[in-house]
Amino acid sequence: MLEHHKMLDCTFPEVRAYLEKKKTIIIPYGLSEQHGAHLPLDTDVRNAEYISRGLAEKLDCLIAPTLNYTFSGGMFPGTINVKPTTFCNLVGEIIESLHLQGFRNFIIIPGHGGSESLLQLKESLRILKWLNPALEDAMILLTQIWDFSPTWTRLFDERDYHAAKAETSLLLHWCPEVVRMEKMQLDAPEIAEGLRQDPDSYQLRESFSDLPQEVVRTSQRKEIKLGVMGYPEQASAELGRLIEEECLTLGSEKLSKAIADADAARKSGKRIVHDNGGHLKIRSV
Repeated sequence: MLEHHKMLDCTFPEVRAYLEKKKTIIIPYGLSEQHGAHLPLDTDVRNAEYISRGLAEKLDCLIAPTLNYTFSGGMFPGTINVKPTTFCNLVGEIIESLHLQGFRNFIIIPGHGGSESLLQLKESLRILKWLNPALEDAMILLTQIWDFSPTWTRLFDERDYHAAKAETSLLLHWCPEVVRMEKMQLDAPEIAEGLRQDPDSYQLRESFSDLPQEVVRTSQRKEIKLGVMGYPEQASAELGRLIEEECLTLGSEKLSKAIADADAARKSGKRIVHDNGGHLKIRSV
């Protein structure tokens, strides 16, 4: 087992020795963003860092420094937005730099679930691999941590999203001292319910014409005062512990297999080919 899983805690000879045996690194990211009156601005950073630490221990791999900037879309004080294009370019350059050092398996852990960032990041990295032939042997996994927790995904089905039951439970489990449950508030009932039914309804979209081709102006609706999307009052440390356990157990199992498959494919020269019909087949390169 590694003495240090955080790359920043290592010396460069220790990283060099690690690369002689393993090629995997986790890249966590989050941002400073409003999470109601009861959770700290760094909730998404904590989501990424705690899960990454647990996965790194199970996979016995390194964790890159957490990237603390991405796109939220929220406009409350303390929320720092970075354009998705800027964020995607930065992640790509981080991967290129680590690849030059010898890393080959990149596991990106988002602590923030913004669809704009996730969609653009995946497409940006696909094009990066397309245009940079050196990355042909790089496996890049954009891994949403909630995908590995049946409990968390069920909460999405129950319309529990931002700063709500899951995120509050995780912080009650990891670091209860930063949670201010006594300050927990929701927006007016009709607004809170609207946010549960459609998490993007916090956005006000305006246009000059009724043509679908027009790029709309987007802002945050002024009547939204807190932006909590779900049921934080139902949170518990026990639920947070369960979600973490599921994420780490299933996540480490799936990621371990992906790493083993990638390492074997590099040796054999075989790849899985995805055709336009969505079918898969193996070919040698």
